[in-house]
Amino acid sequence: MKSQLYLYPQLRNILKGQILSFSKTFNERLFPAFNNIENEAEEYTEKIYEKFCENCFSEYVDLADLADSAMDKGVAYYSELNLVHYSFTAMSISSLYHLWEQQVRKFLFDEMRHTYKLDFKTFCVHGITEIKEFFKHHNIDLETLSVWDKIDELRLLCNVIKHGDGKSADELKSKNSNLFRESFLSEEFTLPLDTTLLEENLIINQLLFNEYAGILSCFWEELPERCYSDKIAR
Repeated sequence: MKSQLYLYPQLRNILKGQILSFSKTFNERLFPAFNNIENEAEEYTEKIYEKFCENCFSEYVDLADLADSAMDKGVAYYSELNLVHYSFTAMSISSLYHLWEQQVRKFLFDEMRHTYKLDFKTFCVHGITEIKEFFKHHNIDLETLSVWDKIDELRLLCNVIKHGDGKSADELKSKNSNLFRESFLSEEFTLPLDTTLLEENLIINQLLFNEYAGILSCFWEELPERCYSDKIAR
């Protein structure tokens, strides 16, 4: 009996719908939490200034100095919110990739267990390397898909978000240097990418999140309905 992968229409729609639901929830409920951080910082600055003035009992205090102090605190507050926004975006993008990888792993397992005796605990635990091998076993080369280059870019970006500098960072710079701040691309001033969550070292945003969500949805659209292995399972 030969193994086959059957992506029937209802399942295809379910998998695409999971990605759509995930991205829609992030866009409608989570990303909007950061839409007004500039206004929040301005309001915070005004409140701090008013508090300074209320607690000022000396006629020799320069109000301009109080305003400067309040502004400094407002800028710091905005920076904190903006860093959280940036980190949230990074984690959202990472979650999107891991959602897709789990979808693929479960799809492969559910289809291949009809032919092979498999243990989910040990199945496809090495991520994309095994995923590509199992698809090749069914005569599908994922690297030939039109969406593959962007999916691989997303994979590398997730590795960089998690680990910082390393092999993935070098590969990602070659694939899409626009995802890095200019300081990390200059040969003269190359810096170690020691953190991607504590500092804004990557150029990422909600638009990029949505671009990747669209790519992952297209992956399920591009896969053929049926893929067969050449080997007979024993």
